[in-house]
Amino acid sequence: MKIKTPIEFLTFNDGIVAIYETDEDDVIIRNAVKKFKYGNRTVGVKRYYAARQSDIKLDLVIHIHRDLELNTQHAAVIKNTRYKIEQVQQLPDTNPPVTVLSLSQRGLYKGKEDGVS
Repeated sequence: MKIKTPIEFLTFNDGIVAIYETDEDDVIIRNAVKKFKYGNRTVGVKRYYAARQSDIKLDLVIHIHRDLELNTQHAAVIKNTRYKIEQVQQLPDTNPPVTVLSLSQRGLYKGKEDGVS
């Protein structure tokens, strides 16, 4: 394996995202939650147009500390806005290793975790 220099160092200072499990009807399971600090990422032209070809409107791309258990069946909530996780990517070659989430907005979330910012 070739060593990449310099290794990209990522920060997580843009806010807090709450990740919820959902049931088969895409309803949030309120007692199943993980919270992560996140950093915003730029939605690249290739990613944007690839999503549009699949009739998906990407609203936000974020990175969080690496979590191998996350998948597209989870929901994300940032500042009372609910997002569907459209894509999960693991990036092991950053410092620290991260999980990148591509999100599309689904509306407001008015659960007990309203204070998530």
